[in-house]
Amino acid sequence: MIENIIGSKSKIAVLKALFKEKNKKSTTIRKLALASATPYSVTYRDIEHFMKEDFIKIKKNGANKIISFNKNHRLYQKIYTLLSVEEDIDEIETETKPKKMFKHKTGLIIVHHNADPDAIGSAIALARGFNQSNLKCEIFAPGGLSAQSKRLLEKYPYPINEKIKEYPPLVFILDTSSPEQLNGAKIPNKCKTIIIDHHRPGKLASTADMKIIDPSAHSTAVLVYDMLTSAGIQITAEIAFFLMSAIVADTGFFKLIDKRDLNIINKLIDLVDLNDVFASLSTRIEYDEKIARLKGMQKTEAYTIKDKIIVFSEVNSFESKVAKHMITSFADIAIVENINKDNIRISGRARKYLEDYVDLSLIFKGIGKDIKGNGGGHKTAASANGSDNNNREIVKDKIKTYLESALNGRIKQLK
Repeated sequence: MIENIIGSKSKIAVLKALFKEKNKKSTTIRKLALASATPYSVTYRDIEHFMKEDFIKIKKNGANKIISFNKNHRLYQKIYTLLSVEEDIDEIETETKPKKMFKHKTGLIIVHHNADPDAIGSAIALARGFNQSNLKCEIFAPGGLSAQSKRLLEKYPYPINEKIKEYPPLVFILDTSSPEQLNGAKIPNKCKTIIIDHHRPGKLASTADMKIIDPSAHSTAVLVYDMLTSAGIQITAEIAFFLMSAIVADTGFFKLIDKRDLNIINKLIDLVDLNDVFASLSTRIEYDEKIARLKGMQKTEAYTIKDKIIVFSEVNSFESKVAKHMITSFADIAIVENINKDNIRISGRARKYLEDYVDLSLIFKGIGKDIKGNGGGHKTAASANGSDNNNREIVKDKIKTYLESALNGRIKQLK
């Protein structure tokens, strides 16, 4: 898939350099490292990755390795078009002023329904950063904002559209992997779409013109930070607040951070008051969510595999928060459905310690097809959205079978 080839800024930089050198007889890794302003070790790693994807070929010429494209690769022409012929993004370079990143003067940033702090924080940071580069972007949240996201806007208000009349030629889709998460929003085919996301690639990735997708990232915000800083965008206090809020929220208040997160946090910390971030994210539970939690508990079916508790439930709203509540309370794995006339949404959560045993994103990608939709996510947090709720029992049985295999035990219902 294309995101395997252009899934990071170093890969994009190396490929651009390679396209410029493609007609020369002696293109080496060292020359590419210099031309792409990328460390030799990083260039070497990326070249090895391109070889595994069969996107390039290498032959030895004395002590040198001569690199050339596999022009028969099914993605060659598409990537060549993106990075060479119809290139929108300027070459990565070091400047003291923001560079103009795109040809277009207007754009649109879309986030998923009930947009969480990572989605809305990343979107606002990106919009504010693009503004320095003379690209004006509106933000479109077709399914509204979560309570936490609304609280973020109390610190730095920003206009969020829940309806859009006309789509500009350039559309960014943030923190979203499937079209079902866009609450019915239909992006015209004439628009050039760019996905920035930290979930496993879903259906949207297969139709996008460009993707910055990294499932190893704990938040979309870290990808936005990399994009802005590589373009020479000044990280203001406002941008820092939204990026930090997104990182704090998606790492569980710093419970899941890695070196990459720490590096960005260290650069943002002097620009933002963490007390403001924590206060904005620490929202009280709204009445409707309390009711959803109660109803979810009432409709719970509990099972065990060895010493692990697995629960299935059904609610009319807040399915992801109900699943998360069950995980933080007592369950090891929680699967919660939200069903109405037009669609079905299923949210799955698992405790962090299980990520070496289960991968919910895999099973949810499969059941997304069973409900005539899409699914995906992370190992311990995934979801599926579709339009057919007739296969609910089939979906439940598939999840049970998968969990029995993953956890190496028989599932038994608790009476």
